[in-house]
Amino acid sequence: MNITKKMKNIPSKKIVLVALVYIFFSNAIPFVKDIIEGDSLMHLLHEGVIAFLCIIAIYIVWRETAISNRYTQDLQQTNKTYSKQIKIFKNELFKVLEIQFEQWHLSKSEQEVALLLLKGLSLEEISQIRGTKEKTIRQQASTIYQKSNLKGRHELSAYFLEDLF
Repeated sequence: MNITKKMKNIPSKKIVLVALVYIFFSNAIPFVKDIIEGDSLMHLLHEGVIAFLCIIAIYIVWRETAISNRYTQDLQQTNKTYSKQIKIFKNELFKVLEIQFEQWHLSKSEQEVALLLLKGLSLEEISQIRGTKEKTIRQQASTIYQKSNLKGRHELSAYFLEDLF
């Protein structure tokens, strides 16, 4: 792995933090030495201000990194919870669809076409997925609408989604 790939794995805030710590110590050690040697007040003030600003910058970057990490962890936890809820909802919805498809006496291939229609796929896309002619899918869709007493794909979708909102 080359250095560029390694650098991409290191967040930029951490690089800035390391740089600031390096600058701080590069300045703090000579600062202490200058105090011991009794350098001019102006020179000590200059180095002291640099050290003080480094400490403030280190704190700000560290705090922002900590907040960002907490936010990322919270977001990941929320995503896990949401994914679990969606999976449960999806399973329950699929059960409802299966029951209704059976009540309409749809064949297995009509059930598959109905699911793909509900997902919003075009007749052409469904024919490609199922490896059949578009005319066959059109006929199956027509049969689905007849058996369900619905007028088309919009009513099919509304039949299942209407009560959810």
